Amino acid sequence: MDVCINGGQDKAYTWEMKEAEKTARILVIKPSSLGDIIQMLQVMEGCFYAAQSKGMCWKIHWVVRDCFADFLRLSPVISKLLLFERSSGFCAFCRLIQEIRSEFYDWVVDGQGLLRSGLMTGFARANHKIGRRDAREGSRFFYQQTYAPKTHHPHALERLQALLTPLEVNSSPARPLSLSLPPWHFNFDEGAILLFPNSRGPKKEWPFFRELTALLLKKTPYTCVWVGQKPIGEELNHPRFVNLIGETSLPDLPLLIQSARCVVANDSAPIHLAAALKRPLVGIYGPTDGVIYGPYPTKEHCVLQAPGGNLMQLTPQVVENAVMQQLQ
Repeated sequence: MDVCINGGQDKAYTWEMKEAEKTARILVIKPSSLGDIIQMLQVMEGCFYAAQSKGMCWKIHWVVRDCFADFLRLSPVISKLLLFERSSGFCAFCRLIQEIRSEFYDWVVDGQGLLRSGLMTGFARANHKIGRRDAREGSRFFYQQTYAPKTHHPHALERLQALLTPLEVNSSPARPLSLSLPPWHFNFDEGAILLFPNSRGPKKEWPFFRELTALLLKKTPYTCVWVGQKPIGEELNHPRFVNLIGETSLPDLPLLIQSARCVVANDSAPIHLAAALKRPLVGIYGPTDGVIYGPYPTKEHCVLQAPGGNLMQLTPQVVENAVMQQLQ
């Protein structure tokens, strides 16, 4: 059952009772990465509620890598997940194509723009197939229409917004991301400073998180929590320090971030999730352009760009000052 809003009142429709012109079946193809998935979800959720305010129902299906599926299961606007098991080989890909073809869609939106996602789009049964104008690996061959922002040097999220142009709804992610979160189950109080020292590759990982944590423990009354998957060195011996490296699951991230006083992270998924949940943040960027690939909208968030793209040149004191400003 899907819920529409008509005249300010909630009204439930079964698919058998729906008015065809007020419904849309949409397949989103955005298997990875997690940061990109978060931004695509911001766009789709904005569209979902904009359509809902016009009395329309959207039934959103989403092709996602199996390792990221637990995050999208938290979203109330997604009706079905189709799992892309990247490591399971050709037979698993064929099963996915068969599952995609089991439904007929009004729209297929390829937000990935690579050959695999293009093939998924090509095999899908749909009225409209749209994709990115900057798509690669020949994937544009499978689209009926391509879209791109009209502005120069658009933000990565704005490229995704442009894909939804033909659906004629406002895709601006104005509200915090809606996620169905479990109760708090950690052994420290809510309202901690979260520090995410990991990223995709060492060139994006700022090396001074331990020094920053020591400064923050000295100058603030808050618990400081490391979160991630890869160890970064020796822990700090302090009663307000918590090390959750390797101890959290994917659904834990929004639970932690939603209650955080401030999130400090490299160019990685947690910084985009903090922006999507409208939490205070400090993003640390080195070789990647923080204006184009940083938390959206960039002007509303604190993004520190390392001098010359060299993270070694960004001192703990500079980051500490930025965090203190976010805590005020």
